[in-house]
Amino acid sequence: MDIERINENTLKLFITYSDIEDRGYTREEIWYNRAKGEELFWDIIGEINTDDYFDLDGPIWIHINASESGLEVVVTRASVGNDSETSSMPGSFEDDLHISDQLNEMEESIFNAIGKAAKEEEQSLENARFRFKDIDELIPLAKRAAPLGIESVLYKWEDYYYLYVDLKDLESQEARNIVALCTEYLQASKITAHRLEEYGETIIAEDCFETIITYFE
Repeated sequence: MDIERINENTLKLFITYSDIEDRGYTREEIWYNRAKGEELFWDIIGEINTDDYFDLDGPIWIHINASESGLEVVVTRASVGNDSETSSMPGSFEDDLHISDQLNEMEESIFNAIGKAAKEEEQSLENARFRFKDIDELIPLAKRAAPLGIESVLYKWEDYYYLYVDLKDLESQEARNIVALCTEYLQASKITAHRLEEYGETIIAEDCFETIITYFE
């Protein structure tokens, strides 16, 4: 887990899904098991609740953003003055809100963010899209992927080529392996298959990898 101090009262944390799995949690547990998700979150909070970072025994503000690679968590501690009143709490929260109460309020947004990442990965495991500038970038991938018999289409739209890979009939782990292989050579794209079909020019309508090998090897 990477920890970056933004200022005296704010930390930014980033934990990858690999880091999460190294801690003994699976993605499925984090996405679909609320108790496990809460356990992981409290583990993370416990790690930063030290003298090296800051004491979180008081009101805090939390923002979580889920991405394809992991979770970014921004934790802001409210500073408390001598009169025990909160002096720097974001206005959307009550000044006297304790950490446990606030985490309860944040729970839904936390798991909505995690659920969004889960949904995005499920979609990527059914139809993955990748983009690249030059057709030569596709050749080394095609050499490795062609023997696997993966359904694939090549589009061109504006200044980029787009590779569409159909993974919906594959087992989950096999699909993940294919996505990992493609990302070794190409950049993943969030553009939808529908948008490519509607606006893009179809360069190779089927068996893209095999066709590339035939013409460019």
